[in-house]
Amino acid sequence: MPGFRRWGKSKFQKNPESSFKLLAAVFVITFYLIIKEFSDPTVYFRRAPSIGAHVQFTQWQNGTHKADAAKAGQVRDAMKYTFRKYRERAWGYDDILPVSGNGSNSRNGWGAFIVDSSTTLALMGLWEELELAVEHIISIDFRQAEDLVDPFETTIRYLGGLVSLVDLADAGIIPENVVNATARNAILNQAVTLANCLGPAYDTPTGMPWPRVDFSISEGVEDPPSVFMKNPEKKRYVNPVIGLARAGSSILETRTLTRLTGNAIYAANSTKAWAPLVWSKWISPWKGIVDAPLDIVTGEPAGRQRHWDGGHDSYYEYLVKMTLLAPPRDPYLDVYRQRFLDAAYSLRTYLSSRSAPAPNHTMQHLFIGRQDSSWYLNRQGHLACFAPGTVLLGSKFYDETYLHAFALALLEGCHHTYTSTPSKIGPETWSWIPKFGFDSPVYEPQTGRQKREWQEMGLWSINPQYRGRPEYVESLFYAWRITGEKRYREWAWEAFRGMEKYCKAPFGYAQLADVYRPGLEQWSGDGNGRWIDMQESFWGAETLKYLYLTFSDVDVASLDRWVFSTEGHVFRMIR
Repeated sequence: MPGFRRWGKSKFQKNPESSFKLLAAVFVITFYLIIKEFSDPTVYFRRAPSIGAHVQFTQWQNGTHKADAAKAGQVRDAMKYTFRKYRERAWGYDDILPVSGNGSNSRNGWGAFIVDSSTTLALMGLWEELELAVEHIISIDFRQAEDLVDPFETTIRYLGGLVSLVDLADAGIIPENVVNATARNAILNQAVTLANCLGPAYDTPTGMPWPRVDFSISEGVEDPPSVFMKNPEKKRYVNPVIGLARAGSSILETRTLTRLTGNAIYAANSTKAWAPLVWSKWISPWKGIVDAPLDIVTGEPAGRQRHWDGGHDSYYEYLVKMTLLAPPRDPYLDVYRQRFLDAAYSLRTYLSSRSAPAPNHTMQHLFIGRQDSSWYLNRQGHLACFAPGTVLLGSKFYDETYLHAFALALLEGCHHTYTSTPSKIGPETWSWIPKFGFDSPVYEPQTGRQKREWQEMGLWSINPQYRGRPEYVESLFYAWRITGEKRYREWAWEAFRGMEKYCKAPFGYAQLADVYRPGLEQWSGDGNGRWIDMQESFWGAETLKYLYLTFSDVDVASLDRWVFSTEGHVFRMIR
């Protein structure tokens, strides 16, 4: 079995000669210090720890903190339907195709849906389904992979799900008759096996991971040609490059694995991977914002892209969440806190812009754009709707009033993209005319449809699809738990009703081809053209989880005791 290591032989490093015994001694001492720095004692107890943070709203009145049982039950039923159809038609595959009912492997054939949605099953108390999931999980051979392995997606979907299951079992959330000590240890062993196989990803001069890992030869490799065929706009560089999310979104998962195993190497590797971002030696004009993509050999920015949208998002998310997850003795908590605050205020100052009034929509909304070199791109993706929840979390934990108001304004903008469509679901990407500072914006409505949408809503869709994404309802979950304002539950319910009405397909929940044309009667033939035959694992792992938790009792997965990964998996605060 390949080891999870950075000290192994690689194409960048020759083996040391025996004459360098002094270097070996230095290595031993350094490794000991790393263990002391990053290792937490192995924790195995079936009780939740004492409160580690004060994040959630506390001044509830008239039982408003209790579950809305009817609504939570309907979301739970949606998860049961999703799991049942997958079980009947695609068990063991990564995904089910919800229109055709076929199985599909897009995540190396290990059963991504089973692992990724297992923590949702646990929080919903779906014990029969979870028993089936655990039976599959402990049988997976992670040493064998279909195709090259994406370390980012594999970490957030698979590794995060495995270590979260162990944490949920140790906290007593999962009954012992569902996950007993033997099953718990088997799940943890699976996490260790997978983490060890992912180890070569970090074997680079900078510590930032390779885009892919070839498990058959235990080496990190470049993006395969299929990536460039699928994304023809993706530039090729001399050395492999990655975005901020790929370099900075494994530290929650591996920090938890280090705590569970006592093995420091997992946390150490992830710390080294995001160190070139946190302690960047390359000057950016905006505090806290890192230019990307990044060269994994030199660490130098290969481009000047600055944003909080897809590809960059979860690095900024993990900065604040690490200050919640890590024990108080971590020497870098103040650094992470300051980097997050700098980045959040830069987001507020440079990347957010208010929409100009439109002929039939005078209300203005706050959206998040991108910067590419000297160009401000007035375009936002659904993925960026994670930002309101993350900024709100940081504003509460760090007591930053200005960020609190900013986060809620961003959330209102995302809410508008949902309520302005007939489906009550927002599009994948959209644009707007900035009110201030841009006489000639990069993007303006071109087609007749775009012009009509802008006139009526103050924005227009670039990609009108809905891909089952969770980011909007994720931010609503944070807003409800942190502010206690009832409207966020109401917004979440409106979104869920749209998903239930328009996405529910014969074998799961399909993606929508056009959120502005969701009805069967708006399409020719059998109307199936309104659906995209795909159901990503994050539908079960995140979208339904955040919706359920919005309607559950606020003590379920409390933000005062649990930290959510970028894939919606929960890790305990041990503080």
